[in-house]
Amino acid sequence: MTDRLKNKVAIVTGGSTGIGEGIARIFATEGAKVVICSRNSDMLDAAINRIANPNVAALRCDVSDAGDVEKMVNNTIKKFGKLDILVNNAGINPHRKFTFDDLTEEEWDMYHSINAKGTFLASKYSIPYIKDSGGGSIIMITSISAFLGQENTGPYNSSKAAQEGMVRNMAMDLAKFKIRVNAIRPGWVMVERLREPREKIMDYIESLHPAGRIGYPEDIAWAAVWLASDESTWVTGSMVTVDGGYSAR
Repeated sequence: MTDRLKNKVAIVTGGSTGIGEGIARIFATEGAKVVICSRNSDMLDAAINRIANPNVAALRCDVSDAGDVEKMVNNTIKKFGKLDILVNNAGINPHRKFTFDDLTEEEWDMYHSINAKGTFLASKYSIPYIKDSGGGSIIMITSISAFLGQENTGPYNSSKAAQEGMVRNMAMDLAKFKIRVNAIRPGWVMVERLREPREKIMDYIESLHPAGRIGYPEDIAWAAVWLASDESTWVTGSMVTVDGGYSAR
């Protein structure tokens, strides 16, 4: 690899599976020291074994809990001494079809507490340390669902749109500190926990993408490397769509 992230320290929330795990793996191969976090300690242990890189560490954290997030960030500093990059990847996807008249208040709060509030909390506690490093990069993993109208996914789409609102405002607030804030908007991405049901409709899913295939975590990870690296120092407040052409239709 090319050491594009050499001497940088990153936190990747939701790093125990899928896109987060893929980002952590490639960040580490590009020279970064990485902390992955998740609510599930067993899944974190499994991810560490799969990644098998001594520069990747795991810390349990529920991103919707302020105390957990503050502790996780502070422990990252204790372990690696600084923080340059935050990837806000933790999130939950729809577990059923929603319409706004049957959506419960508890379901609404669940999506927004993790996808939106979790992004806020991880950013809040990371920003002071990224300032101390002289600047850096905050990357939100949002979704094409943040800007596309879709049926029956209201709480998910609205929470992703909230993340993109934070991107724009944080980019304005933090530019003077040399902190860049951007988003990656994935399309359909193959992740392990959804692989089995997707195999049954793979031809249909692939047909939705002009590129002719579904995405993989590595497709998102390489975009994250660019946004985390010094190659993108004049990029902030941007939404980078990585979706195989899905949203260009």
